[in-house]
Amino acid sequence: MATSDVVTLDECPVCAGTRFETLPTPGRWIGPEVFEPLRGRIGMMDCRECGLAFVNPRPSSQHLGAFYAGSTYDCHETSGSSSAGDTADFLMSRIEPHLPALAPRTVLDYGAGGGGFLIRMRELGWRTRGLEPGQRGLEACRAAGLDVTDAVDELPSAAFGLVTFHHVFEHLEDPGEVLATVRRVLAPDGRLFIEVPNYDSLRAKLALPVLSRNTRVDERFRAYPIHLAYYNAATLGRVLANHGWQVEATFTVGMGLDEFLIDAPANEGTSEALVEARPPAEKAVVPDAPRAPIEAPVPPRKLRHHVRDAYLGLGLGENLAVVARPA
Repeated sequence: MATSDVVTLDECPVCAGTRFETLPTPGRWIGPEVFEPLRGRIGMMDCRECGLAFVNPRPSSQHLGAFYAGSTYDCHETSGSSSAGDTADFLMSRIEPHLPALAPRTVLDYGAGGGGFLIRMRELGWRTRGLEPGQRGLEACRAAGLDVTDAVDELPSAAFGLVTFHHVFEHLEDPGEVLATVRRVLAPDGRLFIEVPNYDSLRAKLALPVLSRNTRVDERFRAYPIHLAYYNAATLGRVLANHGWQVEATFTVGMGLDEFLIDAPANEGTSEALVEARPPAEKAVVPDAPRAPIEAPVPPRKLRHHVRDAYLGLGLGENLAVVARPA
């Protein structure tokens, strides 16, 4: 059901359930210059049948489009990409084992933003293409010499060995329609990669209403109301299965606790900010001071990796990632 500026869902977008529980509305909003007139008319709900948390009622397509076309959306800057550089390398190290040898080394980044991921993929030798509806994003990508379009119909069929969604899927109003497009453009033996905020992350569990109202600690996770759905592994896997996709791998990325513990800029990549934000204590030793012998020291970087890997292995990472193929 829809009015001119608000859409109300009568069914869960994942399981079509109709039993909802109202959740607290986050205290801080993304894009108040666009969405403030909707305050008191949009909100959050939880599906009692599958557990999906989603924005309902939610802003209309017109309001969402006005936000994405605006000047405050930093994901449309190359420097605002959360999946560039070393993060892209880490993600590809997890994706590559699932790419068949015969799949073309051609990647489509769906929702390319400022093109940070595509720039790194081009450096790695991939042929790159992007889809980006935002004017600022298009300009940034084209200034970087990237082949990016804002028209879905311009994308060739059966052309891409890999299609990626980096913090885009949670913004989609109709995931089924977009997944149908992916199926059309994906090459035989191609794979789909999706990364979204992880609703089962420790970061999400700590995003309490009182923190939301008084600080910015959960803004990156919730991004209310432009993140329309908050997925965990079960709900993301289910929406993919509903549209004919089979998940091959699931993992989490990023510790996601830096804003809770230290006064540091947000880092949305494979961040080790929690454990690397400060230098190891032994670096503070005064030169020439006597040192007690240390038996069998554990290299700090190796210890950090053990901590990170254990944390991510428990599924607590800030972001949830899946690799999938057509079923």
